[in-house]
Amino acid sequence: MFSVGIGVRAALVGVIAFAILQLLATQHLYATAIVLSGIAALILVDLARYVSKGDRMLERFVEGLAAGELERPARGASGFGRLRGAIERAVTALDAARVRPQQQIDHLQTLIDTVPVAIITLDETGKVSLANHAARRLAGRAMSKLEHLSTIGAAAATVLSQLAPGQRRVVRLANGQRVLASAARFTAAGHQLRVFSLQSIGSELDAVELQAWQDLLRVLAHEMMNSLTPISSLAESVRPLLGAAVAADPDGELRDVADAVDVIARRSTGLMSFVGRYRTMAELPPPSLEVLSGADFIHRIDQLMRPTLEARGIAYSSSVEPPDLTVRADGGLLEQVLINLLHNAMEALSDAPDPRIEVRCQLRDEHCSISVSDNGKGLESGSSEHMFVPFFTTKPGGSGIGLSLARQIAHAHHGQLEAAPNEPRGAVFTLSIPHN
Repeated sequence: MFSVGIGVRAALVGVIAFAILQLLATQHLYATAIVLSGIAALILVDLARYVSKGDRMLERFVEGLAAGELERPARGASGFGRLRGAIERAVTALDAARVRPQQQIDHLQTLIDTVPVAIITLDETGKVSLANHAARRLAGRAMSKLEHLSTIGAAAATVLSQLAPGQRRVVRLANGQRVLASAARFTAAGHQLRVFSLQSIGSELDAVELQAWQDLLRVLAHEMMNSLTPISSLAESVRPLLGAAVAADPDGELRDVADAVDVIARRSTGLMSFVGRYRTMAELPPPSLEVLSGADFIHRIDQLMRPTLEARGIAYSSSVEPPDLTVRADGGLLEQVLINLLHNAMEALSDAPDPRIEVRCQLRDEHCSISVSDNGKGLESGSSEHMFVPFFTTKPGGSGIGLSLARQIAHAHHGQLEAAPNEPRGAVFTLSIPHN
């Protein structure tokens, strides 16, 4: 079409020029020659415009490339079919090439937001340039610097900022959570960026620690029982014989021997009972899972504990959110955990002026979270690291197995038991197990 347009216009100009020469040479029709010359000039102008149309089409295409906005040729324009077709194919190919990286970026962004590991990118000034969903959830609010993650704490933020590229370290956050922090560095668009990843490993570490304690308790209980059983048996066998001898000679030397044997018998029996209590930690039965109604479960706890709490003058409240919350768990084992936590809370409120305990059961982050909070004396300094260790206790006469057993029950449900300060006063223990 372009060639035909050029040929037609060139032929018209040639015919008009020949006609003008004939009119001037044979008939001297100057006015008609002038009119025809004007027509020829208009045809030449149209020819120039027609030829430059292709240049303008290419110019708009190149300018669109430079501006990042690709423009397709107008459909109404005549001629230049091949050029318009080539430009449209180029625009289509460039659009597809531009969409693919954006799709990949969107896919990577979705993937990063889906990952449960908190990922934070800092620029050269220390400002947060990228944070995935897990990091934003950890921060609890908008953040521009690493220190703005309130749950991390100043001490943990300092440790993270000092991590060298490729270095990994277990860090305890301000809320007591343990994470595996790793650092990396890369260059993008001429800027140095640092990347930190925070992976929660508390449950894995707790599981390994619990298994180690169970193995230790199992071995200790076995060895101690093997040694104590014959001692206790011999002491019980000797006691009647000595008793008869002492009765025959009350003031004889056998009196001291009989007393010593009594002590041995009592202590060996007490030690066997002691070992038997701690053996329960190593022989906890697997949970019998069933669908529990959160409202019914908390109601049973209320009925069981409210009279004791009210008798001690402790204000008690409970709530379930949402009201129809359900969870697959062993109701008996969970009751044991809640009763233990409530008894600990009552003991912590012994000197509180306005004692209060609150139990909350709620759905949070795909987990059923049951928390027991009080306004008592709070967590003792330095005890938070050891409170879940078997046999560790700060209470006079305490056994040191209550919280350890509670945490073991939590891990048997693939969950966690955590302790944290309750602002402005007291402590909160939270049991989290997967929701269904």
